[in-house]
Amino acid sequence: MFKKYGKKVYHILLITLLILNIVLTTRVLGWIYLPGEVTPLDKAKQGAQAVINYSEDLAKSYGVARSKSVKDILARFKYEIEKSSDPEEVASLMLDYGRQTQDIIFREVQNKRLNTILDLINRQELPKEGSVTISMVNGKVKFYDPRGILEDKIRKKIKEISLNQTVEIVIENKRARVITSEDIFNQVEYLQTKIASLERQLTEIKKVTGYGPLSGPGIIIKVYDKNGNLEKTGIVHSTDIRNIVDELIIAGAKGVEVGGQRLTVHSAIRCVGPTILVNNKPIPVNPIVIKAVGDPEVLASSLNIVRNHLKAFGIELKVTKQKEISLKGQS
Repeated sequence: MFKKYGKKVYHILLITLLILNIVLTTRVLGWIYLPGEVTPLDKAKQGAQAVINYSEDLAKSYGVARSKSVKDILARFKYEIEKSSDPEEVASLMLDYGRQTQDIIFREVQNKRLNTILDLINRQELPKEGSVTISMVNGKVKFYDPRGILEDKIRKKIKEISLNQTVEIVIENKRARVITSEDIFNQVEYLQTKIASLERQLTEIKKVTGYGPLSGPGIIIKVYDKNGNLEKTGIVHSTDIRNIVDELIIAGAKGVEVGGQRLTVHSAIRCVGPTILVNNKPIPVNPIVIKAVGDPEVLASSLNIVRNHLKAFGIELKVTKQKEISLKGQS
């Protein structure tokens, strides 16, 4: 009886240790994370949330938190961060939206100050026409008002407003309006920032879709036909390559290149007689070289089933892990 139950206990312990070993191995490789553990994506999102919180506090401190443009950019920022699934994507979003958000906040602050100045001037009696220039010189507010249009009490209140630009006031039909060249430059700067952000996003999209160059750690795979055998079963076919590519993509490959041809959503891998075509172009064979950017450990292990399947037909699959691989973009 003791031997019988002792054997069962031994088997249970053995299975438990095996399960623990599998869990620890997958954790070390970064395939899984234990409950309560912070993943790299979580850390990246926490950093992004800190930027969002700072931007919200900044907007509140300047009194522009209720501005529609500020609320809109913060809402888009939060949405993009929430739906992102990659730490690198989060970092890119932080760079783009962080700068855009601050630009919009300071633009709204500037507009608020200009409107305050305009309201103050329009409270007093104004001539039918005229002009006033307000500027900051050596930390002091200066007025160019040759006709003495502004009242002393209005000048005093304007001096209390923090200015970082020259403001030109034009009076027409006893109403003042602002004309400032620097505001145009600020608009241009904002648009340049927006263009740079869009260009950066386009570059990232090209990378992941296969139309832009991509670099990073990964693996190089070489697939060889069966030695000295020209039978159909011993030759690498397009289906074999597609199976390899499918496993790499499932394992999280960020980019794949087959025979020097970068794969995109429109890529086709097919056989025409003895020739394998990728993107409708013949590729070198024996070996067929496949490059993939991603986690080298995960990518390499994802090919075990395919490797064993091809081995049964004498087809050899060699995998080397690389710290840095460069893939060209498909033109």
